[in-house]
Amino acid sequence: MGKQTNLGAGEQLSAAATTGESSAAGNSSSKPASVWGNRDFFWLFVGRTIAQAGTAVTSIAIPWLILELTGSATQTGLAFAVGFIPYLLLSLPAGVWADTWNRKTLMVAADSGRLLLLLLIPLVLWLFGDIPILLLFAVQAGISLLSALFDAAYSACLPNVVQAEHLQQANAALQMGASFSRIGGRVGGGLLIVVFDAANTLLVDVSTYAISILTIYFIRASFSKERQGKAPASLFDGMREGLRYVWERKTLRMLALFSMLVNLVGPGMDLALIYRANQELHLSAHWAGYIMAGLSGGMLAGSFFLARIKNRFSTRSLLTVSTLLQVIPPFLFAITHAPVVLVLGQVMIGCLIIVWSVTTTTLRQSTVPDELQGRCASVFRIIAWVTIPLGSTVAGVVNEAWGSAVFFLIAGSVLCLVCFSFLQTRSKLVLN
Repeated sequence: MGKQTNLGAGEQLSAAATTGESSAAGNSSSKPASVWGNRDFFWLFVGRTIAQAGTAVTSIAIPWLILELTGSATQTGLAFAVGFIPYLLLSLPAGVWADTWNRKTLMVAADSGRLLLLLLIPLVLWLFGDIPILLLFAVQAGISLLSALFDAAYSACLPNVVQAEHLQQANAALQMGASFSRIGGRVGGGLLIVVFDAANTLLVDVSTYAISILTIYFIRASFSKERQGKAPASLFDGMREGLRYVWERKTLRMLALFSMLVNLVGPGMDLALIYRANQELHLSAHWAGYIMAGLSGGMLAGSFFLARIKNRFSTRSLLTVSTLLQVIPPFLFAITHAPVVLVLGQVMIGCLIIVWSVTTTTLRQSTVPDELQGRCASVFRIIAWVTIPLGSTVAGVVNEAWGSAVFFLIAGSVLCLVCFSFLQTRSKLVLN
């Protein structure tokens, strides 16, 4: 989502006093009372919120385009898998690069590449009048690789942009912005597909990547601290160091493993909802947008909740509640076909996702050294996401063969297992 040993020109300027730039750990007299008084965080927030609105549009447009071209849930599930396998393969190297190279440069390069790849789809349609299904798979794979690079740098930069005491507020604010974006992007994406078709709708995401690139240049703070220890001797040494750090700390390891099990069925539930709307209920793209936007509405509610409660509840309590309640929505989806109920279930899921995500992310950012932030975030993510390709593929096959209700029952059973496992081990985790 630092460059300590080989600072590039841009990062050297960021560290120089003559530029007037400062890190988040600067003089206490200049510390803002709130994260919203931090100019650099404001631009980070604006860039990510706008870019995620475009991503939300694409998350509706590409699956819808594949279903229009093939009518196959299996093909759509494979596309989801293709969107994650390259990400997983590059995550560990990307984490090392985020800890040793210029994080700003990595983020700009990744956004530029994603912009060009998405632009290919409408260009091919305009030039040839048709879109090969293999092009959609190739674009998904390319975006996946570049997203791994961007996410490694982005997830490591926040502790250097805001004060330590503002980390939870900043994470909640970024999630709030992302939730607004997903609501507008998914509802708007459904409407845009109706008006302009799915391929041309991708131009929205193209423009948001361009805006994201500009806002990164407006951020004055360095995205990394000076390295205190010795740099890894090689790429493989760096990856081993990150893996060892996460795996030897039981709290990080167990939280990643719980997330892995949730992600075995979570993204597949999104696919199952789209399949139900498109193939079983024969709803318009509007309703698909509303259902997917329900998830973002819940995320928005969860962000507001965390901002209001601040430190009133412990990390342990927040994680316990979110784990217990997550088992309800899939069983609800299995027994109802009412679109409104599907939207409300998504709202609940979104709220629980944010409580879990912000809490675990803040815990990780607060405890991991800066020179390991990129690698630890990538290791955590690769453990948590390694099951997504399999889950998405299985979801496509199950939906097409037996219907979405069967998949929702399977998902609910897996989440019950996660809940039981967390309750059995939570007393042994350091969740302060």
